[in-house]
Amino acid sequence: MPWLPARSRPWRSARRVCPTCPADRGILLLAALPLMISCAEHGCRLERVHEVRRAHRYGEPMTPRPVPDAVAALDRLTFEGIATGSVTLPSRTVHVGEWLRLLRTLLDEVSMVASRAGPGSAAMLHQVWDAVDLPFRAGLNLWRPYERLSPARQEAMLQAAATAMQLAADGRIIPGGTLGAALQPASHRR
Repeated sequence: MPWLPARSRPWRSARRVCPTCPADRGILLLAALPLMISCAEHGCRLERVHEVRRAHRYGEPMTPRPVPDAVAALDRLTFEGIATGSVTLPSRTVHVGEWLRLLRTLLDEVSMVASRAGPGSAAMLHQVWDAVDLPFRAGLNLWRPYERLSPARQEAMLQAAATAMQLAADGRIIPGGTLGAALQPASHRR
């Protein structure tokens, strides 16, 4: 199923929480899905629930680990979409369904083999992975659906997608497709 981890019990194995959020807030459904790396409110990395609880039990609350700015921005957009039903992109607002399709497309494209992309697109892919400072395609040899990737590779793909969005917003790459223009600031109108 889309976005659900391939494991048989994703809710147990992937339970993550923000180490900064109050403990009585509980475990968010979004933290169990491989859609986000960080807490949208605090911008810190989501940690495994048992590690956060163990740290609190021993009186040593976990120090929040930061995530790159591009990742925090991507996670805030995803959270905005789930919470409100729409996502405010640089040039327009889109329905959360469009946002999830756009995110899925970005994830598929950053995992694409360079030989399958055209010369310009392959150069753009390398530019994205160089900016992330991770191995091309996160070292993926054979393409697999996002849900079948290891949590570390899913995180690397999300980092690459976030970086691609940042590069597009900065005008350093030109995104294609029907929603590509939504990633760039709207052109100036009189």
